[in-house]
Parts: sequence; structure tokens; C-alpha cells
Amino acid sequence: MKKGIQRVDFRNYHRYKIDGRWATGVTTALNGVPKDEALKRWAARLVAEYAVTNYGLVGRMIDESGEAHTRHYLAEIPNARRDSAAIRGTEVHALAEKYIRGEEVEVPDRLLPYVEGYAAWVEDWQPKSMHEELVVASRSHMIAGTLDSISYIPSLDAVCLIDYKTSNYVFGVHALQCAAYRHMEVCLVDGVELPMVQVDRVFILHIKPHDYQFIPVQADEEAFGKFLAARDNYLQNVQSNKLEKLLGVALDPPAREGMS
Repeated sequence: MKKGIQRVDFRNYHRYKIDGRWATGVTTALNGVPKDEALKRWAARLVAEYAVTNYGLVGRMIDESGEAHTRHYLAEIPNARRDSAAIRGTEVHALAEKYIRGEEVEVPDRLLPYVEGYAAWVEDWQPKSMHEELVVASRSHMIAGTLDSISYIPSLDAVCLIDYKTSNYVFGVHALQCAAYRHMEVCLVDGVELPMVQVDRVFILHIKPHDYQFIPVQADEEAFGKFLAARDNYLQNVQSNKLEKLLGVALDPPAREGMS
């Protein structure tokens, strides 16, 4: 069995191995958290706004492609927006990593407002980067992930774990993600496995167009326990649609006596 922590990159996603076995990714485990009401309201509002703003297009879609296709198209709008935001976040993270290391960056126009927001945070807080895009893992829990940054913040006199978000909103579930990263056991530094970096504080850096919010996060043992509960729910009930497999095939009604 191959020893060590591995991040395995595929075309559009990545996974992790611990000593040759597939581990559960931190963000994947968070699928075990029930979707909160704020997220449901956001999705409903997004679809409603699209339907009202594009009512002519929706009407033509119904006429040309049918109601079933139109319902599917509208239902997928929140997923498309989420995926687009995830791609944007990945791109902003890559630029931020170069920026904080003092490297020259070429910023596409569509990302410039977010890079300006990140640059404003750097100007205000003067972080001293220690690790960027750090792979972390826990053998005892068979989970792994890649955190965004560990930096020393002089004005706080603290080593801080910082998770970047470029989404429109920050949700409570993001705190569980941070708690998971903080409580990992090992990390990979230049391909060498080392004990996890100990941090003093944990923050979410909410990068917005031309602006930012630097949000403290409770990432203690209690929060980590909530993450593990979410991970367990994912593995037991959500992964591979396990709950759906509890349903059998509907029975045919019994034959009645005297009926041919």
C-alpha cells in the first residue's frame, strides 16, 4: 500500500488518497448538511427573477421545447450560477496566491473587481503569507482537503487560517469547512508530510467587487464535531443516494377471488 497523502487532480475536480485509500474531501462531506432556508430562498429568488426578467424567452421556450424542458432549465439556474461562482473563486484564488507572493499578475477584466477587493484586504491587514493552497488531511477520520491560506497578521499578532469566498453570501456551513481544516492532523509542504500548522485564529475572507469582509469564525472542537456529524450523514445517507435505495418497487394489487 502506498504511504502518504495525495491530491489526485482530474479534469474538472480533484480527490484525495491517504495511504492508498480514497478519503472523503472536506467540501464533499459538507453535502451532509441539510440545505438551509437562506440557500433555498436564494435559489427560489434567482429562478423567480430570471422568469420575470425573461418572461418572453421562457414563453418561447415552452412553445418550442415543451414544459418539461423549460422546468428543467429553470430548476438548473441556481446550479449553473453556483458552478460559475466556483470557477470564478478558483481563478481569483490563483491570482491571489501570486499577488500575495509579489508575483506579477495579469487580471482579466471580469475578475478585476474581485482582485481589487483582495488587494484592499492586503493593503489594510498586511498579511505575511506562510502557506497558500495547503493540502491537509486526517488519518483518524479519513478526510482531506486544500485550505486557502495560513498567514501571520501583524495587527492581530496571530497566525491565521483564512478561507477565501467570492460567492454573494457567506453561510454558516462555511464555518464547518474552516473547522475541518483547522483540526486536520498533517499537511503537505513541498511534497513533505508534516504535522498540521497550529493557528491562533480562523477567518473567512469574503472577497467582493472592490471590497471585502474579514469575518472571524468559530472553528473549535464543537464546530469540528458538527462537521464530523455532517460527514457521517453524508456517508450514511447522502452518498450514492443511499436513502433512495431504501425504497422498493410498488406492489401490484392482489388478484381478487372470482374475477377472471
